[in-house]
Amino acid sequence: MVKAALIVARDSIGLRPVFGVPAARRLVLLARQLGLPAIHLVGRDRALYQCVSDLIPAEAFHTVTDPSQLSLVTEGLGLGPADQALVMQAGHVVDRWSLQKLVQASAGEDLSLWGDDGQGNEASEPIRLTRAELLAPLLSATWSPDAPLVDAAPPCKRVSGAGGLPVLLRDEASATDPAERALLSALGVATAGTDSFLARAVHRPISRFITRGLAKTPTTPNMVTLFNIAVGLAGAFFLAKGTYAAQVLGAFLFVASTILDGVDGEMARLKLRESTFGHYLDIGGDNVVHVAVFVGISLGLYGRTADPVYLWALWVLLAGFGLCALAVQRVMGHGPEKQGSAGAPFLAALLVNRDFAYLVLLLALLNRLNWFLFGTTAGVYLFALILFMVSRRGTRAKT
Repeated sequence: MVKAALIVARDSIGLRPVFGVPAARRLVLLARQLGLPAIHLVGRDRALYQCVSDLIPAEAFHTVTDPSQLSLVTEGLGLGPADQALVMQAGHVVDRWSLQKLVQASAGEDLSLWGDDGQGNEASEPIRLTRAELLAPLLSATWSPDAPLVDAAPPCKRVSGAGGLPVLLRDEASATDPAERALLSALGVATAGTDSFLARAVHRPISRFITRGLAKTPTTPNMVTLFNIAVGLAGAFFLAKGTYAAQVLGAFLFVASTILDGVDGEMARLKLRESTFGHYLDIGGDNVVHVAVFVGISLGLYGRTADPVYLWALWVLLAGFGLCALAVQRVMGHGPEKQGSAGAPFLAALLVNRDFAYLVLLLALLNRLNWFLFGTTAGVYLFALILFMVSRRGTRAKT
C-alpha cells in the first residue's frame, strides 16, 4: 500500500513556476489529491518549504546537507516492510491522471512512471513507486546527479504517463515550456472518456488555446466561470430580441459560452485549483444559461409573431426539464430506493451535453428557431420517459 510521497529537492528547481504554481508545490497538491497519508519534502533550500508550508507540517520538511543524512530520513518515516512510497524530484511535472494510474497499477510491486526530459527524449529519472526496503538507496541516487537512478533499484515495470509526462525541469530559463505543453496535452487523455465528438473536434482545441494563455495570468477558474455565465446570458438576451440579426448573434454567443465552458475546468486542473464550490458554480451556471436560452428563444419568437403558442411551449418545456431532473435522480440512484442504473452516467451526461448549441446556431441562421423549440419540447418528454424506463429496468434487475 502506498503510504507516503517523498519529494527530493537537491537544488532550487522546484521553485520554478509551472502555470503559476511552483513545481514542488504542484507535487504536494497532487499527492494530497491522491489521498496519500504522508507527504515529505527533502531538500537543502528552506525556501522550498516556505512554498508548501500551508500544505505540510514543519516536521515533514527534512533539511539535508549531506547524503549520509538520507538514511535517517527513511528510518523516521515509520514505513512497514509491505508499505510503498512515491519518490519524485521537486522538478518533476506530472498530472493527477498519470500519478493515479501509477498508484492503481501497483499490487505491491515496484513501478516507474516514465515521460521525457522536455526535449522529446525518454527521461533518465522517472517517478518511482518503491517498497520501503529499497527507499534508502533510491533516495541516495535521486540526491546525487551523478548516480544513475535506473541502477538504484532492481528493474521494475514501466508505466507511461499522459502526454509525455512526467517531464523533469532543467535549469534553462525556457525549461517550463515543454512541461506546460505536456500538461495541456495530458488534459485530452483525462477527458477523452467523457468528451463528445464535437467537444474533441471543436471545443477542446479552442478552449485549450485560450486556457494556455489564461493559465499564466492571475485569472482564476471561478472568474472564467462567471464570465462564461455572462456570455451565455448575453446570448439569451439577444435571442429574446426576436430580430433575425439579434437571434443569430445570441446563438453565436451561446456557442461561445459552450466553448468557454471547458476553459474553467482546464484551468482548475492545470493550476490545481479544483474546488467543490467551483464545481457547483459551473453546474449551476450551465443550468441557468440553458434555461435563459430557452426562455430567450421563446420570448423572441413570441415577440416576432405575437403567437401565444410559443409561451405555452416554454411552460411545457420547463415542466419537461423538471420531469427529466426527477428521472435523473431516480436513474442515478439518489431517490428513496437508492437503485442506480449501469447506464446512468451516460444518460445523465446526455442531459447536460451542450452540443445542441450548434443546432441553435444553425437554425438561427436558417431563421427556423421555432423548429428547435417545438422539437426540444417533444424530445425532453421522450428523454424523461426513456430515463424512467431505464430506472425501472435497473430496479427490477436488482430485486
